[in-house]
Amino acid sequence: MKTVKLKPLFVAILSGLVAQGAHAVEEGAAEGVNEQSYERIVVTGSRIARAGADTTAPVTVVTAEELSISGSMNLNEMLATLPQFQGINASTDAYNPENAGLNTVDLRDLGAVRTLVLINGHRPTQTANSSDLFVTDVSNIPASLVDRVEILTGGASAVYGSDAVAGVVNIILKKEFEGVEVDLYGSTTEKGDAEQTGVTITSGFNFDDSKGNFAVSLDYLKENELRYADRPGSYGQTNFVANKLDPRGNIAGIPDQITLNNIGWADYNVLAQRPTIMMDNYDYYQFGRNSDGELNNGFLAITDAELYDYYKQSTDVNPYMYSSVGPIQAVVPKEKYSVYLNGSYEFDNGLFLSGDVQYSRIKSEQNLDPEFVFSWNGWVNVNDAPFDVPQAVKDTIANDNNGSNWFAVPYTFNDLGNRETEVDREYVSASVTLEGELFEEWLWDAYAATGKTSKDATSMNRVNTDRFYAFETFGECEATGSCPEFNPFMPLTDELMDYVRIDPFTDTTTTFQHTVAANINGPAVMLPAGDLMLGAGVEYRQEGLEVDPSSVSLSGINRGNTKTAQDVDRDIAEAYVEVVVPVVADMAFADAIDVEAAYRVANYTYAGTNDSWKLGINWAVNDDIRVRSVYAKAVRAPQLTELFSPEETSFFRMSDPCDADEIPFSDDPELRTANCAALGVPADFESELRVTGGSYGSTKGNEELDPEVAHTLTAGLVLSPSAVDNLIISLDYFNIEIKDVIGRFGAEEFAERCVDADSIDNPFCGQVTRESDGNISYVNDTYVNSAKMIREGVDFQVNYGVEFSGNSDIDFALYGTYLTKSTWQDTVDTEEYDYVGVTGVPEWKTSFNTQYSIENFSASWQINYVSSTKVSRTATAEKYDRPELPSSILHNARLGYEFSDSINAYIGVTNVFDQDWLGIAGASSGGTTYPIRGRSYNAGLTLQF
Repeated sequence: MKTVKLKPLFVAILSGLVAQGAHAVEEGAAEGVNEQSYERIVVTGSRIARAGADTTAPVTVVTAEELSISGSMNLNEMLATLPQFQGINASTDAYNPENAGLNTVDLRDLGAVRTLVLINGHRPTQTANSSDLFVTDVSNIPASLVDRVEILTGGASAVYGSDAVAGVVNIILKKEFEGVEVDLYGSTTEKGDAEQTGVTITSGFNFDDSKGNFAVSLDYLKENELRYADRPGSYGQTNFVANKLDPRGNIAGIPDQITLNNIGWADYNVLAQRPTIMMDNYDYYQFGRNSDGELNNGFLAITDAELYDYYKQSTDVNPYMYSSVGPIQAVVPKEKYSVYLNGSYEFDNGLFLSGDVQYSRIKSEQNLDPEFVFSWNGWVNVNDAPFDVPQAVKDTIANDNNGSNWFAVPYTFNDLGNRETEVDREYVSASVTLEGELFEEWLWDAYAATGKTSKDATSMNRVNTDRFYAFETFGECEATGSCPEFNPFMPLTDELMDYVRIDPFTDTTTTFQHTVAANINGPAVMLPAGDLMLGAGVEYRQEGLEVDPSSVSLSGINRGNTKTAQDVDRDIAEAYVEVVVPVVADMAFADAIDVEAAYRVANYTYAGTNDSWKLGINWAVNDDIRVRSVYAKAVRAPQLTELFSPEETSFFRMSDPCDADEIPFSDDPELRTANCAALGVPADFESELRVTGGSYGSTKGNEELDPEVAHTLTAGLVLSPSAVDNLIISLDYFNIEIKDVIGRFGAEEFAERCVDADSIDNPFCGQVTRESDGNISYVNDTYVNSAKMIREGVDFQVNYGVEFSGNSDIDFALYGTYLTKSTWQDTVDTEEYDYVGVTGVPEWKTSFNTQYSIENFSASWQINYVSSTKVSRTATAEKYDRPELPSSILHNARLGYEFSDSINAYIGVTNVFDQDWLGIAGASSGGTTYPIRGRSYNAGLTLQF
């Protein structure tokens, strides 16, 4: 067989040497041939130890060195630029404070709940996101301890159990450390914000003649905030708005929606020194303050005619608009502390014992705009107002309100301060593994683990709506006649603030997971082409979720938002068998052909018994060519929250898709019009949601859910031509089809899917209640089995290296994905929509890495490319003035130098050419594809003792 010298970069394409049942065992070759030794290893995607790392399923391995060029110590940011992963969109959790500090990975844009994350081949304890769904928070993993990350495409439930639908991300940590190492890290943007600083101290030692090893690592990371306001043109400062020249979207040659830059709001984030009123004709008047604090004469600041979408206009056109982003953060500040302990011991009888304990704590603080009163809730009569109307306001009403006494006061509680949410996450886990050899060449392992996570979300500066509404105070104070007066034109008194402000309240969510497992594998039968390898195992898990809301959340005194207590758990019992059958060996055009198969059965307390399986072939044509393919069935059982989430009443901010102004924004306006009519909605309908801003409704679980079922196919070719040393090329086709997708789509999405389906006979219309006049009165936002998703494409990877004289070399690695299909189907009977080439779903995504090394110096360069996309599936120049988002090409660089065996240092630059897409609607929210940070610098120092 050909021998190829593999540097760390090239280990990637040959799959990983994963520590899953991982104590490698050296085996002697058969007598009578040239004796050699080899390691039997376990590769991601299989639990059978075997010689070599040629995998049937496509596995990409990325080393820590390759990940580090991202310039971040956040593992999620490191992974997000790889083609297999959905990139990060910084705006996703802008108004979702309970997800602050949470970092999850998403393969193939199928969702974090369908991506199984392993640490050293085992499931870590998962945490709950803002929807109380179990996800793996990779923030708990110190980036400096990562040795490599192995990414498996396709369903792997037969090997790893539920959730491995899109694939598996196996994070391998460094092991058996000796000595003391200190890693220092820092980064900042060119503008001096979003700084990261970190330090990791690791110490380890061997004992008992190197039979044992113990190591401990302490890690600290701090990340400062980045506000959208510090990047003009980002997030809500740029957006599409309805074109006033074609408000109904029915005039040919004129785009229905146009880009509005530097957007301000007419009635949000109102400044205390510039009070505002809305007149009966919806024009806005503003007032300044004299030196004594009294209001001066009002002036016409914003006319209704100039506003887009009721409340938006560019500050370039009208300087009297208010901030559209306020204090909202693109980067939420956070601090992380973690401790990791690992120990191992090899006994004289061949048993190998290992274990680890991990603790991490992550604190983050998210800011939102202060509490507010919408203008439609602030209508008062100047002659009967619940407060003293200043004379300047009375004069303005008398002179400029067309004889009407009614006016509205949009108000922002600036005196209370920003709405703040402090999220404190804790993670603790412990595991122990015992491994050994049984009979000849049979390996076994037993594993036990336990873990717990907690999330305390503390909310501050919230208004008690049981004591205040529409400028009136009431409640307990009424019994004593001591209700403080509220005047929106005057600074709030301490008495009023104390009365309406809720004391900080904390909602706590806790998860736990206990696991025991045992595996055995080895050669079962000697066949002409080699040993038939057999593996089997059992696993038992118990997982639970407890939600402990505060009294505020239980009662709903903050705007009616409620949260219900929850305490549920379930048991999962699983068993599997796996086999690798050598069919042919050492024949023409078939150096080796192996067939492998696996079958798993799992019983869930509430989801019944489900099975999954895989069948694969691995055909080594010769030393240069290998063909591989796997067809598998994978499942995702419904989670506890999806089944049992208690009913909670909420007010959903939403628009009515049947509103005459919303019809043109549908992908198929004619279909939406017909469906709205079928629901009894009149033509040219003006919904009450224009005024109320939303509808009341509820969220709850659904005990009738079935598991999601996926069928996945991968088929690939691996080339390692003998004529070119150190060149490896792989091409792998993938197809992932998921049926009975579980989803809770959100109130507005339920309403839209109801009227955008082929007919109103669908699972969504039953969740939306309309009155006889057509207005939405209630939305039931529950989980349903309905949708079907498909992801199809080709992954490709090229690795090449050249060694030069003078102890220098250069390595190249190209990772890429060409996506051919990314479909969504609401139900099996509705139309299938393909989103390839639509925002967030690029057709092409690649990452190219090169590294040059000479003596103690290294230089690395990375180019990340994402192809252009449309802003919506049906975007055209008729619908948008800019229907296509530009492609993204970002460059990162890094220089490293080894001063001695104990001192290493590096400096790096991310986004070398300072690319940004600010001011482009759909590309200005921040993230990995269209970052808003700008050019950033990072540096690190490693000291070893």
